[in-house]
Amino acid sequence: MDWFCKLFAAGKVDSLYFALPTRVAARELYHRVRSVVQRWFPSSQDRPVVLLAVPGYTQVDDIDTRQVLADSDMSNLWQEDEDVVLQDRRWAAERPKRFLAATVAVGTIDQALLSIVQTAHAHLRSACLNRSLLVVDEVHASDQYMARLLGALLDHHLEVGGYALLLSATLGSTERASFLRRTQTQPPSFEEAVSAPYPALSLANGQWISTQSPSESHKTVSFWIKPSIFQLPSILDEILPALHAGARVLVVLNTVNRVTELFRVVADHPDIPHEWLFSCMGRRCPHHGRYAPQDRDVLDKAVSAQFGKDSSSGPRLLVGSQTLEQSLDIDADLLITDLVPSDVLLQRIGRLHRHNRIRPKGYEQPCCVVLVPEFSLEQAISVTGEATGPVLKAGLGSVYPDLRMLERTWQVLEQHPVVQIPRDNRMLVESATHPESLARLDSELWQAHGQRVSGKELAKAIAASTITGTFDQYFGLFEYREDGISVTTRLGSDQYQVPLERPVTSPFGMTLTEMLVPGFMAPSEKGDIMRVEVETEREIILGWGEKRYRYSVIGLEEIR
Repeated sequence: MDWFCKLFAAGKVDSLYFALPTRVAARELYHRVRSVVQRWFPSSQDRPVVLLAVPGYTQVDDIDTRQVLADSDMSNLWQEDEDVVLQDRRWAAERPKRFLAATVAVGTIDQALLSIVQTAHAHLRSACLNRSLLVVDEVHASDQYMARLLGALLDHHLEVGGYALLLSATLGSTERASFLRRTQTQPPSFEEAVSAPYPALSLANGQWISTQSPSESHKTVSFWIKPSIFQLPSILDEILPALHAGARVLVVLNTVNRVTELFRVVADHPDIPHEWLFSCMGRRCPHHGRYAPQDRDVLDKAVSAQFGKDSSSGPRLLVGSQTLEQSLDIDADLLITDLVPSDVLLQRIGRLHRHNRIRPKGYEQPCCVVLVPEFSLEQAISVTGEATGPVLKAGLGSVYPDLRMLERTWQVLEQHPVVQIPRDNRMLVESATHPESLARLDSELWQAHGQRVSGKELAKAIAASTITGTFDQYFGLFEYREDGISVTTRLGSDQYQVPLERPVTSPFGMTLTEMLVPGFMAPSEKGDIMRVEVETEREIILGWGEKRYRYSVIGLEEIR
């Protein structure tokens, strides 16, 4: 924000767009940015608009746009009155295609990427973004499709004179080099990458500037590898003693199905009182992404209230998915997690002993239990290099497709069961992402798997390069395809936003008018609306096409 203030005052930028990976992250950061702008501009008359640029959650200056945007039939755009002035200030909030026109906007990365792909209104979005400071948060080792799109966006943005800032706690040196390809063609060796300063500021010319303060706090984390990823009830051996000691326990699993499976186990366990379980609006529940938007909003607030900085101490158990690993400011005494690549693992560890609190006896030091299979992941690779078997249901080879990253993370944790954060961040990330480290897995099966993963990544990169926009052709000679839909699909986790035939009341007391359905749960024949077949206090039975669904405190589930 300070850099934006300096650039803005110097007339080098006209606006700020803060791009985050998820809607939840955008909503969390929006209120912080809004607070800073209020301090900078005490007078509301001179204060720039601060927009939450997330469709379905749009806010202008902390007010839901549905409460402040006038209906077009009731507006008189030629009348010089106060209402029209307000509407002019809020113009950017009226449509997603205008979001990037706001002076200060916080939204998801897909809003920025839609300015670079072949889709309607791309040039409008690009023109609005060109004079902005573009800040992209949570940049990490994503797949080549996303990396190519972000690279194309940065290329165009910098070529037209814009400014950009990428933020990441877990970006590997290979990915960093790809973003600095104008000035640095070769990524550093593994040894050079591990020894690089952290945290640090990396300039466009490849120069490192260490930003670590001598007084900066460190966190020593102990890892316990538990080979029971396929026996979820067995982690009660860790959960029960922690809860009875008064600890706050966070369990983060790789798939929603695993989350709901474990939640049902702990919800019915006689040694876990109901008041020890995370609850929202008086209902015990897990936390994941398969809830309606209105319910996700109250769920996120409940997580912050019960696990946030100012929350009360005492036993509490929260079971969730990747929705908990970033953006939410939560603190746990004990973390239990499925095996994930080390860059993702660092995100999850960020929720462990996050704040200065009095810890229960036996949990004074950060400890992370990592669930792994009873066998090496090499045994899950077929002769063609494909990941197979039960590991897929645990997200290994599916949610996280590169088994090499997972295996190397596992190996490094066994070699270094105690690490210091942030001192060892580079070692952890590079061990799981650097090509030299991955090449240490050199058996025929690992080589076949690496070739298969590389082939898929190359295909994604080619697909991304075919849909990026063209800014050097005349409009009359260039015809857009609606390929931008694939961008929102990739970034929006391939979800369908389906209107309900009538409003219903959710188990959390929220009024729902639509439902988000993951692409893999969608029917083959998709109707325009979703049927409401049964509505009770505890569950709602829905129908869409040939499929039926149950919506409850567990979230959305398909009825088989």
